[in-house]
Amino acid sequence: MIMDKNKITLISVLSLLMFVLVDIMMSTKWIGIDNSNGVLRTIILAIILYLVPIALGYLNWKFAYHLLGIIVAIYTLNFSAVFIVMLQSTNVGLVLKSLMIVIAILGILTNLMWYRIAWGQIRSDYVRIVKRNIKK
Repeated sequence: MIMDKNKITLISVLSLLMFVLVDIMMSTKWIGIDNSNGVLRTIILAIILYLVPIALGYLNWKFAYHLLGIIVAIYTLNFSAVFIVMLQSTNVGLVLKSLMIVIAILGILTNLMWYRIAWGQIRSDYVRIVKRNIKK
């Protein structure tokens, strides 16, 4: 059970790092959006949104991975939006555009892998809760 939590944490941190990378790159002048003012706030919020459910999961809070699943879904939508924006963008160089598309696809695949790994933990949490309630 701890091994699954460690795997979930590792994939979650990887997803977070990919989001931070995409967020920084999307806010640069190279992309043409230049929203460098809100980047730090966005990154801090993302770190909090990821780390709180991870910590709650290690504390055996029963809905921690459900909450993290919602957060991962939101950031998956973000990767999808980056993918679409880069496909439609005409003012970004081909190399940078290709790099952003590859990172967005890797982010989506990482988050899908998160769901595959987390499902086992969520299922075992349900079994643990049901067994505990049956004993009462």
